[in-house]
Amino acid sequence: MVNIIESATLDDIALYLQREDGIEPQAAYREAQGVIDNFNDMMEKGLIKGWYFDELGHLELLPSDSAMRTICNTK
Repeated sequence: MVNIIESATLDDIALYLQREDGIEPQAAYREAQGVIDNFNDMMEKGLIKGWYFDELGHLELLPSDSAMRTICNTK
């Protein structure tokens, strides 16, 4: 999973939000775009390498190597 980048698309995230939060499709797409914008911001800052849905259907972030080093050093 090291090279996962944006494996959850706008459509995927919008459907997830509709299912989990029970919001209308149009609102779900607006929210999903905000989520992706935030993920892209986190990527630009070097915090994550990407995002994906895990085997249980949860939206997950893939931390960058530098973020993982920071996390491991604080434990």
